[in-house]
Amino acid sequence: MDDHAKRVCVPLVRGWAEFENDAADLLDLARLAEHASDALDNASAPLPQLLRAAASDLEYAYYTNDREDHQQVGRQILRPVMLAMDN
Repeated sequence: MDDHAKRVCVPLVRGWAEFENDAADLLDLARLAEHASDALDNASAPLPQLLRAAASDLEYAYYTNDREDHQQVGRQILRPVMLAMDN
């Protein structure tokens, strides 16, 4: 990831930490992932596409899963994206 992509993804990384501490929910993560995706171009491929798909999946999961399942579902959806951002 280049410096621009790292800066763009800082809010999502912070949101992920808040989510892990029960201070953010799936909709917060969806919004942050969508914002990051919108701010990145194809030079950061495939990250924008991964973020866009994760945003959609997170929003869908918020409405289709019980609250007590949100942590597990959120991790399943966003962990691969977070790992891709580390590379």
